[in-house]
Amino acid sequence: MYRVLYRKYRPRYFADVIGQPQVTDTLKNELRNDRIAHAYLFTGSRGTGKTTCSKILAKAVNCLSPENGDPCGRCEICRGIDDGSVLDVVEIDAASNNGVDDIRTLREEAAFTPANAKYRVYIIDEVHMLSIGAFNALLKTLEEPPEHVVFILATTEVHKLPATILSRCQRFDFHRISPKDIADRLKYVCQCENTEIDDNAALLLAGIADGAMRDALSLLDQCMGKGDRITETIVRQTAGLADKSHLIAITDAIIKKDSAAAVEIVDQLYSQSKEMLRLCDELTAHFRELMLIKSVKKPRDIIVMSDEDYSKANDQALALPMREVVAVIDSLQRAAEKMTRGANRRIEMEMTLVHLCTSVSPGSIDPAIEGRVAALERAVSALKRTPASVNTQTSNAPAPPVMVNKPSADKMEELRKNAVPFKEWPEVIEEIRKTSKTIAAGFDGSRAFLSGKYLLIDSQREICYELLRKSSQRDSVRNAVKMITGNDYKLGRYSYPDEVKSDDALTGLITDLKAAGVSVDEKR
Repeated sequence: MYRVLYRKYRPRYFADVIGQPQVTDTLKNELRNDRIAHAYLFTGSRGTGKTTCSKILAKAVNCLSPENGDPCGRCEICRGIDDGSVLDVVEIDAASNNGVDDIRTLREEAAFTPANAKYRVYIIDEVHMLSIGAFNALLKTLEEPPEHVVFILATTEVHKLPATILSRCQRFDFHRISPKDIADRLKYVCQCENTEIDDNAALLLAGIADGAMRDALSLLDQCMGKGDRITETIVRQTAGLADKSHLIAITDAIIKKDSAAAVEIVDQLYSQSKEMLRLCDELTAHFRELMLIKSVKKPRDIIVMSDEDYSKANDQALALPMREVVAVIDSLQRAAEKMTRGANRRIEMEMTLVHLCTSVSPGSIDPAIEGRVAALERAVSALKRTPASVNTQTSNAPAPPVMVNKPSADKMEELRKNAVPFKEWPEVIEEIRKTSKTIAAGFDGSRAFLSGKYLLIDSQREICYELLRKSSQRDSVRNAVKMITGNDYKLGRYSYPDEVKSDDALTGLITDLKAAGVSVDEKR
């Protein structure tokens, strides 16, 4: 009879257990020193090795010829436990045997000495499903069991266990297995099964499994039924996932505010029988990846995707401010919640994407542009009050602003020639605002450019440069920039009073406003 992969390749020794050294090393060390506890508690998410380690431990404490803490796997006890002929190792499913009578029967059996093995071992899986009465019936036996009894409790929801049970067990926490470890194990299994698997397909399987080796092997089993070579496309088809290119295309449509393109993609996926709730979850996960790219110093270590897809995701992350990324995630999660409550899933998905593509939420215009608009409005109001002062110089005119560390004209021209807009500048200002609202207010309405190792700041307000002259405020800006980008930059000034005309500044402002979708009457 065919054996599924997760059973066929279940580890038989502690060394074969993937990604749980904090558990296996400790257990092996205790077994080598003959320090066997009477009760163990294995806790962690599904598919991380709790039942597997329970069975290995049951064999190790009874093995006739243990090898460095591992069972030999060859003696009659090890073979008998594997084939189920040794009745001294008992597995109990607490989900279906959770009553007081079941535990009383267990207590009565535990009083008898083992028939063949050294220890009578009780493996109680999903122990959190026991009733309160059953827990109470187990307490005394768990605290002072007979010398020939070992209890191994396994659960995915340790918070449901009474404190009285927790205090009587030696607890071991199983972690989610890393995508790299899962991918390496899948490649090993495919090699043993004479099946080819692409690196991207293995990584995708590992990402879908979410830290559970059993889930990854079960899905791999399905993929193997489609052929002798497993590709990323086969994995997506088997798992019912949308192609990554579709998620990237929908994100591009959101960035470009192209609702027609987004709805067309949804229609295409719906015609292919893609589940809309699953699509919503996948799109949420994609925007989570964009959020990680913008907020984590080394996102590549966390995000599981191909290098080509990562490059595209990185470009999309740079095109969106953090607040919009978070807003999209929030909208998608609300849509998913409505879908689970019975709303028409296709309509809800389309409505959400149209909303994300067409609506301009408060604050979606660049804060730098908003500040410049406010400054321009104040300047226009001042000109209306004193029209005679236009193009007129008097002895009372204010002196030109003091320049801040002005480099040579050639150097300044070189820096401006190579300068590119620093799109994260509004995020930097928000980061500064967390520590000092006063300093952040001084940079309202400003913008910034990157030129090599320089960060050049452009503002129509001299207070901005006054702040940069003070070392403490300058350090605040540098720290905020490093927090957002992970890089250190030298701070400088993009333009000086004798180099920029007001008409140029106004033209730049109008261009920025149009790019942000703001209607501008140039004649006014």
